[in-house]
Amino acid sequence: MNERNFDVHGPVIGSNIGTSGRARTGDVHIGHIKDVSAVLRLLDELREELNEAQAPTTTIEAVDDLRAEARKPRPSRDVADHLMDKLADRGLGEQMKDLSKAFDALF
Repeated sequence: MNERNFDVHGPVIGSNIGTSGRARTGDVHIGHIKDVSAVLRLLDELREELNEAQAPTTTIEAVDDLRAEARKPRPSRDVADHLMDKLADRGLGEQMKDLSKAFDALF
């Protein structure tokens, strides 16, 4: 796929590309799909590191909750900030900087 950032506007009949079937006409934005995939990739890497380090279950659950929030069509900045603060409090401050930058693209 080309690296272009474009929108699909107008009556897009039967098109549910990248929207899990919940889009209305003109809601598909390919750039947003790329942003979500970048966030999910970072969260997957973080989760693997936490599993290897045998981190507490609550920390891994916070990563899972953050992943679920990222996958929503309109993620909540408040929820994401709260979850990222929880993770930063657990010594993940440096990794949270990259994740925070990636999440900012979703809002």
